[in-house]
Amino acid sequence: MQYAPGIEEFVSRSNKAMPPDFYLKPVAEQRALYLGLGQEFPYELPTGVDIQDDSVEHEGRRIPLRVYRPAERKGRGVLLYIRGGGFVVGSLETHNTVAAELAANSGLTTVAVDFRMSPEHPFPACLEDCYGALSGVVAEAERLDIDPARVVVCGDSSGGNMSVVLCMMSRDRQGPKIAGQAPISPVLDFSRWRDGGEDAPLLTGGEMEYYTACYCPDAKDVLDPYVSPLVRGEFHQLPPAYIMGAELDSLVVDSTTYADLLRQNGTEVELVVEPGLVHAAVRARQLSPNVMDAWLRYCAAAARLAGVTQ
Repeated sequence: MQYAPGIEEFVSRSNKAMPPDFYLKPVAEQRALYLGLGQEFPYELPTGVDIQDDSVEHEGRRIPLRVYRPAERKGRGVLLYIRGGGFVVGSLETHNTVAAELAANSGLTTVAVDFRMSPEHPFPACLEDCYGALSGVVAEAERLDIDPARVVVCGDSSGGNMSVVLCMMSRDRQGPKIAGQAPISPVLDFSRWRDGGEDAPLLTGGEMEYYTACYCPDAKDVLDPYVSPLVRGEFHQLPPAYIMGAELDSLVVDSTTYADLLRQNGTEVELVVEPGLVHAAVRARQLSPNVMDAWLRYCAAAARLAGVTQ
């Protein structure tokens, strides 16, 4: 195993701040530990980004959002960002600086979706929240000053899963047309984690088994195409993609398989498997020049999918 510069330190510090067996603790404690990663790896908000909490309406319900507007926009496209955390941990706060940097680096309005989490609200609650956010953002595009034809869905890990599935849901429901998708290390086959699996840096088989049980307490849901797209999903008529994988991540096979299936169905794909990186490495962008480079390329690619020309 050959780590990229700075990644060994990142793994060590992450495991001290949030031990690998954290998922055995009560959910409230898990969420507190995850929030604490932001103190272990602090980032200042980028200058020139206006941040406002907001909400949109969909089918009689308000979906909470956080909107990031860079001072100098490169277009009216919008990046819909869905955070990771296994559907169980995380909040708008845990990914606040990531979403703000995505806006600053892309030059586009970025909308971070808040959503109900497992185990309190298992599948499909979070997905319906994200679909409602997508639909509401498009419906309220004029108020938000964005182009509803230039929506790119972004997300990491479980958020990468939801960004992929949103494309499928919107196609199947004849919903908003999505201009592009940019998942980071998406988990796209939960069936292989029902009984545990291999450990990788910062992502153990036990952790994945736990997330699977929380998200799909009804075991049959694990095979739902909106949970495990690689098992039963359909890949026609999906938007162009930029997929960022990590070489030392047990989920990298999901990225490569998904890219192959998109290509087989005529979708334009750029797949980048970053050498020496681990799961959730974006948090290490100040420790590792390799991560920072990968992150800046990701932000630029998301902007291109939204129609920004360099």
